[in-house]
Amino acid sequence: MLDLALEIAAELIRRPSVTPEDGGCQDYIEALLQPYGFRRIRIDRGGVTNSIFLRQGERAGCLAFAGHTDVVPTGPLIDWPHDPFAAVVENGMLHGRGAQDMKGGIACWLAASIRLLRDGVPIPTMQLLITSDEEGESIDGTIHIVKHLQSHGMLPDAALVGEPSSHRIVGDTVRRGRRGVMQVRIRFDGKQGHSAYPQDADNAIHRAIPALHRIIDLDWGNPAAGFPATTCQITNLNGGTGASNVIPGHCDAFLDIRYNPANSADEIESMLRNACNAEHVQLEFDRVADAFATPDGPFLDSVTRAIRDTMGIEPRLDTGGGTSDGRFLAKAGIPVAEIGLTNATIHQIGECVALEELAALSAIYASLIRNFEVNG
Repeated sequence: MLDLALEIAAELIRRPSVTPEDGGCQDYIEALLQPYGFRRIRIDRGGVTNSIFLRQGERAGCLAFAGHTDVVPTGPLIDWPHDPFAAVVENGMLHGRGAQDMKGGIACWLAASIRLLRDGVPIPTMQLLITSDEEGESIDGTIHIVKHLQSHGMLPDAALVGEPSSHRIVGDTVRRGRRGVMQVRIRFDGKQGHSAYPQDADNAIHRAIPALHRIIDLDWGNPAAGFPATTCQITNLNGGTGASNVIPGHCDAFLDIRYNPANSADEIESMLRNACNAEHVQLEFDRVADAFATPDGPFLDSVTRAIRDTMGIEPRLDTGGGTSDGRFLAKAGIPVAEIGLTNATIHQIGECVALEELAALSAIYASLIRNFEVNG
C-alpha cells in the first residue's frame, strides 16, 4: 500500500491549504473515492470546507475516520530544505507541510480503504469526516459535522482520529482521551496614583499577588485514571503604565488550565472565583475544550489488536498532548481513539515523514477496517 499512500499524500501536500483553506484537497478526495461507492455530503460553514464521505458497507457496523486538510503556516520559506508544497521525496522521506499533521494520516486511511475494496474485502459502513478548521479556531469544522450526524441519525459506532499520536515508531502510542482546556482572564481593579502618595491610590498589582498565590496553591485533587493531574499556568501578567512612579490602577492575569475528567469546568470556575475572593475582580472564562476519555472496551481492544498484529508491539494508551477534534465526537457519545504517524516534525520548518511510516500506518488501518466489529 505504500505506493498508493505516498501518491495520495503527495497530491494532498501539493495543494496549499493553510487554515482555514482546503486548497481543493477534499475535491481530490471526492474524485478518488467516487469509483468505490462513496458519496460526499458537504457541510461548509464560515469559509471552512467540511465533508462527510460515506459508503454503505457489506458488514454490520459503522466506522468513522476523522481528519483535517488544513495545515499551519509554513514560516520563512527560505528556511525550508524544499518547497513546503512540492512534496519532495528524498532519502526515504516525504517532505512538505502536512506530511505528518495530517495529510499523511489521511492518505494512509484512504490507501487502506481503497486497497481493501480493490481486493473485494467486505468492509463495514465507512465515514470519512474531513474539515479544514482543525488548526484554526475549530468553530466551523468538525463540530458541525457531528451536529449533522446527530440530526440525521448517522452517528458511527466508533471513530478513529488520524492525528500524529505516535512517539518513536508508528503504533507505539494510542490516545484514548485528551485533557480539557480552560483559559481565564482575570482583571484586578484598583486606583491609579503617584507612588509617593500611596494613601491616595490602590495598587492593582498588590491586589493581584495574594489572589494569584492562592490560585497557584489550589489543590485540584487526584486525577482520573490514566490522566496527568490538572495544571494551571499563569501565562501572562500585565500591569502598570510603564512609568516607575505611577501606581497601577489595573492588572491583568491570564491563566491556561489543562484539566482531567476528575475536574469539571464548573468546578474549576468555582475554585478560581473562591481563590480571588475579593471585590474589584473580574473573571472571564473561555471553555476551549472539554476533557474526554474512551473507557476500556471493544473498540480500544480492536485498535490495540490491529497494532499488535501488524507491528508486533503493545501500544501505550495515553491521554497527553493538546486538544483534537476527537472531543466533538466523544461528546456525542462515540468511542474515540487517536492513532497516527509520529509527531517529531509537526508544525516545524522542514516537516517530513518517513516512507516506512506511511506503509506501517496503512497496514494498521487496513487491519482495523478488515476486522472491525461493533462489539469488538
